[in-house]
Amino acid sequence: MNSQIVGKVEAFVTRSAIPQLDLGIWHNGALYEASFGNDKHPEVDVFEIGSVGKTFTATLLAVLAENNVVSFTDKVDRFRPDLPFSKDITLLQLATHTSGLPSNPFKGIVLNYEKALRNFSPADYNGFLNGINKPLKTGKFSYSNLGMALLGNILADHLGISYENAVKKYILAPLAMTDTHLSPTAYDVNRVVTGHSGKGKAVPHFHWSCMEPAGVWRSTAKDMMVFLIAHLGYSGELWGNLLDKTTLPAFDEPKLEHQGLAWQLSNNKEFGDFAWHNGQTLGQKSVAVCAKTSGSAVVILSNKIPKIWQLFFTSYSIENLSFDILESLGKSE
Repeated sequence: MNSQIVGKVEAFVTRSAIPQLDLGIWHNGALYEASFGNDKHPEVDVFEIGSVGKTFTATLLAVLAENNVVSFTDKVDRFRPDLPFSKDITLLQLATHTSGLPSNPFKGIVLNYEKALRNFSPADYNGFLNGINKPLKTGKFSYSNLGMALLGNILADHLGISYENAVKKYILAPLAMTDTHLSPTAYDVNRVVTGHSGKGKAVPHFHWSCMEPAGVWRSTAKDMMVFLIAHLGYSGELWGNLLDKTTLPAFDEPKLEHQGLAWQLSNNKEFGDFAWHNGQTLGQKSVAVCAKTSGSAVVILSNKIPKIWQLFFTSYSIENLSFDILESLGKSE
């Protein structure tokens, strides 16, 4: 990997005071992995990937639709007729944040997210869903953790297995992603990195009952690169064709041309069309980018979230760092 990219990442880690950042890059058929900050190894370090895990949920939908187990056009009432809004929303709308469901299943302003997540229960989840009489603006993009959680839970219930086992059976096991799990207890304790708040304070492991399909997965840079490489067609034609559908616009509407199945879609003059998703928990931040035109991919996993003021400066954004890396790769051709 060229020294310019290494320098960019090292400067970012120093500037952002991130204890540890793991990086994976696929370019020109070669894989590069590195760990910055603490002296660790990207093939074993386990991070919370947050909402990047939504791409697993959307891929599960794509796999099941491909096998005619469900259909994108199925309405929620096929699976949850008890919900007041079940006739108004399709599975595709849940997968594309166009369901009109609220972002999070909380009433009012949440002052302490750590406590709210820790105390959240299945009764809270189902109670909130049953309290929604009608979606707000179905067909319009509005990011919804609740919608993605409902999608994953519906698919798992339809299969008669847990959501985690459904993803493992249909995605992780076939791709040999053996280091991706929901619970931190699935790993040796020394492998699981500790997350940090914007102020650098260590925070507990992330947990959100019933909301796992929205982003409670843990993984390694190595496993995540396997997932991205499959999107680029290097894991066989079947996977390439399937995942190509998840990273194409899901609708023929100009206002929604940026939306794939969970993935956000964009374009850059240096590396062409690309799909990306970021994720953040209470103490960790991640991003995964799949640039189909150039055949490149980048994953960044870090164990510290930005301070509030840093959100307004691109120099502190791991999303922009990943795009800069891809631009550097394109310019080095």
